[in-house]
Amino acid sequence: MDGESMKQGLSFFVTGTDTGVGKTMVTGCLTAFLSMCGYDAVPYKPIQSGGVQGDGGLVAEDVTFYRSLHSLPYEQNTLCTYCMEPAVSPHLAARQTGTRINPGHIAQQLSTLRKKHDVVLVEGAGGLAVPIMEEKQEVYMTADLIRDLRLPLLIVTHPGLGTINHTILTVEYARACRIPILGLLVNRMPDNPSEMMQDNVRIISSLTNLPVLGMLPDITDFKPERIRERLPEIGRSLRLTLLLERLRRAEIIVSQSSQ
Repeated sequence: MDGESMKQGLSFFVTGTDTGVGKTMVTGCLTAFLSMCGYDAVPYKPIQSGGVQGDGGLVAEDVTFYRSLHSLPYEQNTLCTYCMEPAVSPHLAARQTGTRINPGHIAQQLSTLRKKHDVVLVEGAGGLAVPIMEEKQEVYMTADLIRDLRLPLLIVTHPGLGTINHTILTVEYARACRIPILGLLVNRMPDNPSEMMQDNVRIISSLTNLPVLGMLPDITDFKPERIRERLPEIGRSLRLTLLLERLRRAEIIVSQSSQ
């Protein structure tokens, strides 16, 4: 581990090419595997819509999933700033629940976590072009939040039909928004992928000029103990050294651009 670099608290934003592509699985597994490798890693879900009522109040299921894979020293409100019950776009959930989402509070919480941990993984709600809040006919998007947090981006995609179009559109939108991209992470790669799946991964990397930083296996048994058993296998599917190298370079670029 590069101690000097890690003391700064590296962080990146995890987005997906579509709803249900597996951002939470990737965020949870990456956090757990980084911890296995000796990094003090923690996940952060700034906004969760679709919270579930529990005995103690509203439960952010993504945070619950993180906890099932790795012990975390925080209550839910530290790992999720805004949890709302309606399972809709954050801007609509906020309107329906009378919640005012404050990006400044999110930035403050992220800063606190970065001071205490080597790596903070920030998981978005949906994709890049998802509205977070709407005030006075102005819409604040997920891409705006990423820019304000000054974070590089990890894009989670899949190898199946439709991935070429969805992935390229996501990459081009991020670039139009001037968000630095670390690379692609392919989720749900079968043990014996078809020729189409293999070529999909090849062509999206070629057309976007981005590295594939990992290909997580197609996990069908979602029991936490089974996923934990597979963490070494998942780790072997990751190009962790390259991910951290690109993350450190991106941090330098972002830091220089803010001066």
